[in-house]
Amino acid sequence: MSNSMGPKDMVRAAQAEAGTIDDDQAAELHAEGACFVDVREPAEWSDGIIKGAVRIPRGTLEFKIGDAVEHHESKIVTYCAAGSRAALAAQTLQRMGYVKARAAKSGFADLKSAGLPVSMPDD
Repeated sequence: MSNSMGPKDMVRAAQAEAGTIDDDQAAELHAEGACFVDVREPAEWSDGIIKGAVRIPRGTLEFKIGDAVEHHESKIVTYCAAGSRAALAAQTLQRMGYVKARAAKSGFADLKSAGLPVSMPDD
């Protein structure tokens, strides 16, 4: 018998540990100036990003977050295409001491549809 977890189990555990926020909460935090971190891959950014978001692919988050977010007390919202990478990213950030990191439950397209402002990466 194995104690290993599959990817879906890991995401569920990350969501439970880090906490997720819905579209309305994301919009409220965006309006308050929370730091949004887009953890999608660079090829995915061509569809746009949440306005003002910091772009850090999930695979480099641990190495680059310190350059983007100075204070461990900052409000951070991670998002991706569907919510899975965002949950893993928020969990990682919390474990690194960024205690106010949360994951958007929705992916980029849903956040955009919910009215969060979007910009193109070159804007």
